Amino acid sequence: MATRAKIHIARREEGVSFSEIPEKVMVSIYNHFDGYPEGLGVTLASYLEDKKITNGLGKDRWSCFNGLGCMAASIIAELKDEAGQIYIEDPERPHGWIDYEYYVWGDDNKDIWISIFDSGECIFVGRPRQLLSKYYTD
Repeated sequence: MATRAKIHIARREEGVSFSEIPEKVMVSIYNHFDGYPEGLGVTLASYLEDKKITNGLGKDRWSCFNGLGCMAASIIAELKDEAGQIYIEDPERPHGWIDYEYYVWGDDNKDIWISIFDSGECIFVGRPRQLLSKYYTD
């Protein structure tokens, strides 16, 4: 059976806690299987670990995203390698049968954070490296 998950891209805003589900997200990405933290969580954290969000591009285009939209598009490109499995979804239309929800928080010149929710309960908040420390196993 599939372990379904959604990845939501959210802008870091003053007064919004990473351990709470935000009112607004930029985009939602549906992931059909292997959505558990040791699977999708580790994949996301590994990809985002040494990246930063900037406003404009310099020489180093491989370790940064040119804004939140660039990060969202890059995550989709990293995850999508065949038909099915990864879908862009309307953030306003809930998808049934979701096991985990990931929120990837970012904004220009701020650290990237990830929150993981299981049935509405926050089970992790931290930077990508912290997620790898908690869930990555050899």
